[in-house]
Amino acid sequence: METLVAKLMGRRAVLKERKLPRSKRSYQKILFIAFWLLFISTFWFMFQAYQRTAYVNDKLNALNNNIQKQSKEDTSNSLIQQEATVSFAQQFASLYLNIDSDQNARTDREKRLVKMLASNLAVQELEGTGNINAKRTVTSIKPYKVKVLNKSQALVTLLVSYKIERPNVEPQNITQLLNLMIGTDDTNFSVIEQPYLLSAPAPAKLEKVENSLDSKAETENVEVKKQINEFLNQFFTSYSKSSLEEMKYLMNNPESLSGFADFTGLEKTKIYNAQEKGHYVVKTIAVFKDKGTNVDMHYSFTLDVSKKDGKFYVNKLTHTLN
Repeated sequence: METLVAKLMGRRAVLKERKLPRSKRSYQKILFIAFWLLFISTFWFMFQAYQRTAYVNDKLNALNNNIQKQSKEDTSNSLIQQEATVSFAQQFASLYLNIDSDQNARTDREKRLVKMLASNLAVQELEGTGNINAKRTVTSIKPYKVKVLNKSQALVTLLVSYKIERPNVEPQNITQLLNLMIGTDDTNFSVIEQPYLLSAPAPAKLEKVENSLDSKAETENVEVKKQINEFLNQFFTSYSKSSLEEMKYLMNNPESLSGFADFTGLEKTKIYNAQEKGHYVVKTIAVFKDKGTNVDMHYSFTLDVSKKDGKFYVNKLTHTLN
């Protein structure tokens, strides 16, 4: 009897041991499914967030581009972009800079200035001309730079020269930059802020343009160099005196001096092999004598030449050694 009970108890224990792994596997399966559901859900929400962000960014970029495009169109179509702005600035500069020592002349000048100033910008805010014993006379007004600020405003800079005359004093010649803030209502112009003068730019200290192929070896074909040099003398002789119609037979985009100068020779001529087979790059300085003044003029040239119908032909000509 005890043996039978022991066997039954042992069988129950075995059944319990066999059931435990099933329960454990079910639990692991649930965890596995839950993990992937959470992972997929997280990924999905991240993807949706990215899509929404990208959509919003695209819309903002498109809006910004439209605003910039509209702004450019508004500026380009505005009167401030036209030559009339510079023309008005030059008229104002002439009136503003010319000052007479005579009081009546200065009074008339101020009345005319008022018409060119913003309605709330008085002449007295620009200058005081009460006690003047000198005369200022403009000798030159040239456009220097225009900076368009928006569709109704631009800063116009003019290079101006004027002479100051005082009693018993040598006249003084001065060159400066006059800066004018110009405004427009798309019909008329006004100076909307006080003009101001700055020193004129000093002459630039730059080096001349050199032969960009100077370090490269010239073509080794002696016969080709001889033929091209003969062609160059013929070409520039025609260049100095022939018509554009005649130059069509010698070059692609015809140009000429049309007889106002004579070709006298070449200097520093160098001939190189071009990248395109059968083409040569020529760097040279042609000397022409002006018929009116007898002055020798030195012109820089770069030419691309090749044979066409058995004769050399200028495919491209530029006025530089670079």
